[in-house]
Amino acid sequence: MNGIFLAAKLPLSTLLLVGGMGALLLISWSYSNWRAAVKVAFVAVLVEGAIRKWLLPQGQELVYFLKDVFLVGAYLKFYFAPDPDLRAYRLRVPGMLIFLLCALVSFSALNPNIGSLLLAVYGFKIYFMYVPLAFMMPYLFRNQQEMLRQLTWYALLAIPICILGFLQYTSDRFSVMNTFAAGMGETGATGFGVGDRARVTGTFSYITGHTTFVIIFFALAIALLTMKETKWKAGLIFGVLPLLAGNALMNGARASVVTMAFVACGFALAAMTGRLATSRNFVMTLIVSAVIAVGGAVYFFADALAHWEARFMTSGDSIASRTVDHPLAALNLAIKEGGAFGFGIGTAHPATAAIRSKLEILPMKDKVPPMDNEPGQIMAELGFFGFVGWYGLRFLLLWLAWISYLKSPPGLVRAMSLAVVLITGPFLFMSVVYNHTASFFIFALAGFGLIPLVESTVQRRFAPRGRGGSSHLQNQPRRPA
Repeated sequence: MNGIFLAAKLPLSTLLLVGGMGALLLISWSYSNWRAAVKVAFVAVLVEGAIRKWLLPQGQELVYFLKDVFLVGAYLKFYFAPDPDLRAYRLRVPGMLIFLLCALVSFSALNPNIGSLLLAVYGFKIYFMYVPLAFMMPYLFRNQQEMLRQLTWYALLAIPICILGFLQYTSDRFSVMNTFAAGMGETGATGFGVGDRARVTGTFSYITGHTTFVIIFFALAIALLTMKETKWKAGLIFGVLPLLAGNALMNGARASVVTMAFVACGFALAAMTGRLATSRNFVMTLIVSAVIAVGGAVYFFADALAHWEARFMTSGDSIASRTVDHPLAALNLAIKEGGAFGFGIGTAHPATAAIRSKLEILPMKDKVPPMDNEPGQIMAELGFFGFVGWYGLRFLLLWLAWISYLKSPPGLVRAMSLAVVLITGPFLFMSVVYNHTASFFIFALAGFGLIPLVESTVQRRFAPRGRGGSSHLQNQPRRPA
C-alpha cells in the first residue's frame, strides 16, 4: 500500500518516463500474447477510472491510454504478423465499403482548421482506436466453451463495481468517494437536482462511462442466461441484475434505465420465437430475473428510485425530444456553421483543447459551436460527408450483426448477436466518440456480431481427432491452438 501512495506522489516527468518504459514492455508482451492482451484491455477499461482518480491522480493522462497500450501490440500482431491458424480463416464482410466509409471520416484529418498534425492524429485516434477490435473479436476465443466461461466470469465483475456504486451513493456528497466520481474538485460532485445525493460512477471517471457499463453488462448477463451450460446463473440472477438495476437508478441517467428496458423487451420478443436460447426455461428465467431485478431495485434502492424519478420529472424534456428534436436541431446548426467539410476531426473534443493549451499550439481559426448531443458534434467536426461515413460504418456493423442473428442457430453466438443489435441501435443517439468507454465496448461487441461471418479458406475432409467445432464455425473444424 505504501508503494501505491508513493506512486501517486511522483512528479509528472517521472511518471512519463516510467510510463513510457512500461508501455514499451506492455506492447512487447501484448504482441506475443495478443489474445490475452485484448482480454486484459477488457478489464482495464473497467478499472482505469479508479486508477486515474485514486491511485495515480498525477498521471491521469497516462492511465487514460492504459487499455490502448495493450491493444497496440495486439493490433500489430493480428494485422501484420498473424499466426498461421488465423490465415486459414477470413471474415466475409464488405471490406471495400468499410474502407471507403473510413476514408470519408479520415479525410477530415486534412482540414486546415485543425492547425496541428499532432491534433489531427489525436482526432483520428478518438474515432478509430477501437474500430479494429470489431474485426479481431471473432478470433479471440478458441471455442464456444471458452467464450462462455470467460464471458461469465467477466459478467460477474459487475458485482464489486456495483457495490462500489452503492458505497458512493451512501457516502457524503463531497467525500473522497464522490470527488473521485465527479472527476473534478469537491464542488464538481454531480447531484440529482434535488436532495444531497451524488450520482454514482463506480470505477469510472465519468457518469457516461458508468451508464455504458450498466447497459452493456445488463445485456451480457441476459445473453448468458440463454445458455443451459452457463454456470453461476444464481449469481447473475440474484446478484448482477439487481445490482445493475440499482446502479442505473443511482447513476441518475434516464438513458441507462430506458435502454436496459429496451434490451429486456428485445430478448423477450426474440425468446418467443423459440430459436434464441439453448435453455428450455429461458422465458421463465427471464421473467423471474426481471421480477427480481425490478423488485430488488425498488425494495433495496427505494431512495435511489425516488431521486431518479425526481430528476426525470424535473428534467424539462422527454425521450422524443432527446432522441429526435435535439439531434435535428444540432444537425441543422452543425451543417449551417461547419458546411460540407466541418471544422476538422476531433476539434470539438475537450481533450484536444487541453492538449492545445498545454503544448501552446495556436488556437483554431474557427471554433466549433457548442452542441448538446453527439450527432451534432460529429456533423460539426466531420462535415456532411464525414458524418455519412461515420454513421454509415456504424449502421453497417449493426446490419451485419442482424444478419448474423438471423443465420445463427440457437446458442451463445445468436444471443450475443442479438445483444449487439439491441445495444448498438440506442447508442446511435448516445455518446460514443466522446465516451471512450462506450467506444471500446460498442466496437468490441460489434465483433461478436461478425462471428458467423468467418469462413475457412482451407477445405478439409475431416476434423482432427479431439478437435470439435468452434463457436462461430459450427460446421467447420476448430482452429489450432
